[in-house]
Amino acid sequence: MIFLIDKTGTSYNISRPEEFLSYKAIDRRLKQHISITEDDLPISEVYLNNLTDQNISLFFTSKWFNAVLAEFDDSKLADIENMSFVKKVIYAAPGKKLSDINQANTGNRQAISSAYVSYENQFSDSLSPATDYQNEMMSVDVMHQKGFKGENMLVGIFDSGFNYVNTSPFFEHLFIEDKFAGGRDFVQNSGNVFQYDTHGTKALSCISAYKDSEYEGTAYNANVILCVTEDVSSEYRIEEFNWLFAAEFADSIGVDIINSSVGYSYFDDETMDYTYEDLDGKTAVITKAATKAASKGMIIVSSLGNEGNNFWKYLNAPSDADSILSIGAVTPDLERAKFSSFGPTSDGRIKPDLSTLGVSVRVIRNETVIGSSGTSFSSPLVAGLTAGFWQAFPQLSNMEVMEYLKITASNASLPDTLIGYGVPDFLRAYNKVRINEGDIDSKYVIFPNPTLGKKEIYIYSDTFSEEGMSNIKFYDLKGSLLSSSQIELHENSMPVEIDISFLVPGTYILTFESGDVLEKTKLVVL
Repeated sequence: MIFLIDKTGTSYNISRPEEFLSYKAIDRRLKQHISITEDDLPISEVYLNNLTDQNISLFFTSKWFNAVLAEFDDSKLADIENMSFVKKVIYAAPGKKLSDINQANTGNRQAISSAYVSYENQFSDSLSPATDYQNEMMSVDVMHQKGFKGENMLVGIFDSGFNYVNTSPFFEHLFIEDKFAGGRDFVQNSGNVFQYDTHGTKALSCISAYKDSEYEGTAYNANVILCVTEDVSSEYRIEEFNWLFAAEFADSIGVDIINSSVGYSYFDDETMDYTYEDLDGKTAVITKAATKAASKGMIIVSSLGNEGNNFWKYLNAPSDADSILSIGAVTPDLERAKFSSFGPTSDGRIKPDLSTLGVSVRVIRNETVIGSSGTSFSSPLVAGLTAGFWQAFPQLSNMEVMEYLKITASNASLPDTLIGYGVPDFLRAYNKVRINEGDIDSKYVIFPNPTLGKKEIYIYSDTFSEEGMSNIKFYDLKGSLLSSSQIELHENSMPVEIDISFLVPGTYILTFESGDVLEKTKLVVL
């Protein structure tokens, strides 16, 4: 990687962003009040031409890092480092792997044999659909019932290969309904993402696979792009830069959410290894890239790693980034899966952020539903949930979406470094936003309201659940929960008396939750 000192000579200008960003990318920034800055500008063509004159091969460029991936013999290193516009040169990987930069990179629909298969079990049982359990764990079934299946969201999946996606009936709808928005192979620049490996296929299936009565990904109606960034044949620092290139590509075309089921801590070349101290949110190349991607308004969902049982134990980069969602794995009993990496980061921050099922997750391999384990599959489950949740509340920023998912997760009251804030729940997050946004009308009657000098209020409603039970919660206007209790209402019965002696004068929000129904009203204490 050749890093340049500035962008002098670039023909682009931040006043004309439509020349280097899609309208969807610009719109994402506008909605979240994110400025277009110099680091969004493509790098200087003048500098690129000067490097080409040195008879070296140039491949992908990074506008965020102001750098270019180049291939040359060591004998040219000193001359390149001495060029006036070169800041530094970093060794990324040995050997020639990349194809010509001008080769087509949109992918095609041919099937190529998989080179790698992870540990997996094929299931003979026939749950209908097979994804019921993993979806219900996060209330994704409710999300789908409410009509949020990822429509109009654009999700990028970064992985090691997507073999069979172009031929499997479980992904057929992506092509028939034009939900496949393209892809790029950053490992060999081959122009074909449907090769190398099935790991990405399985991760993608958690989000996008669909077959009526057989399988429902968490956001199977979302549009997707597929990026090959991980080289399964070796492990070198170049894969972190591949991730960077993919993130910039995703940003430029308007991706909303990136799922990254890859992570790094040690490499084939030991001089590239990270130490635990390096996992501080600001050292690893891929961590800095993920942080920059988040600053552009995208949500990055990253698998924490499967190092819990080995010598490393801790999370992998980029999961140490502080502005992304890092995802661990739990068992069906909601305990941390033994293989799941854990935190904290080296600077003491809680990681993972969230966790969900990572043991025997139902995924797709070719035309078969199998069970596969790993945080690689926990992450896309959450990414799909995130897509549906953000679809429900498009006015939220990426940071607000992540915060709502964390504060309503199963372990939110006592987050730890094993499962973080716990398992996210669409319904709880959905209701929390509705409470804070004030868009719920209530059929409950409270009297007196306003109330003056009273220690109690009375509640009546002609709307009940089958059990006649309702959870009542008191919130202040900042959204802080003050009290929670359960009341029982019966048709044609007397109103229920509620103690409010703990309230001081002010305005409060009362919510009534019965099953999947949430209602809200306002109480004024004088």
